[in-house]
Amino acid sequence: MRILIVDDHVVMRSGMRALLEKNKDTVVVDEAGTATEAVNLAQSGRPDVVFMDVELPGGSGIGATEEIVRNRWCDKVVMVSAHDSRSCVESALRAGALGYVLKTSATDEILTALEEVCAGRSYVTPELREIDWEARAPANRESGGRKLTERLSPRELEVLVQIAEGLSSKAIALQLKVSHRTVETHRTNLMRKLGIRKGSELVRLAIREGLIVA
Repeated sequence: MRILIVDDHVVMRSGMRALLEKNKDTVVVDEAGTATEAVNLAQSGRPDVVFMDVELPGGSGIGATEEIVRNRWCDKVVMVSAHDSRSCVESALRAGALGYVLKTSATDEILTALEEVCAGRSYVTPELREIDWEARAPANRESGGRKLTERLSPRELEVLVQIAEGLSSKAIALQLKVSHRTVETHRTNLMRKLGIRKGSELVRLAIREGLIVA
């Protein structure tokens, strides 16, 4: 697992590197101290995961995340922030982050966030999970502003929610009492209709649309 760490404090980057590299399958390939450096290193290095600070010189980590995810230079970003406000968490998720942890989070929690995000699932620090998530990102611009309920069938919406909740195709098939092939067909149709290439993007979209709570 190749990781890019972004933080304007050298001590914070060093501590994060030491923590993450305790896992023998993890290597920190780059460090950045500004938003511009983060974008450039993500573009050139294509890391598997980015641990991104929110406040950075030369622009915000949220803005850098949006650019990185939009260009598919990395689709697994974990925000590491000192801010526990609802607006900051929502802005991070809207920008495309899959994870959000606090700088005061325990080391085990940061490793859990890494594990969950690597599996394509969202992770928000438990302290922030009681936030009222009513504000969500606007509908996909490519859809002309149409809501998901207008673009997808009821069964496709149901499958989307279950995928976003981490269920495998086999588990979804058992729950819906359909074949595994039928679920895979729904998954393919979802990704085609929504212009999505990776399963992790389905999770992110479900969060943005308020279909699941991170």
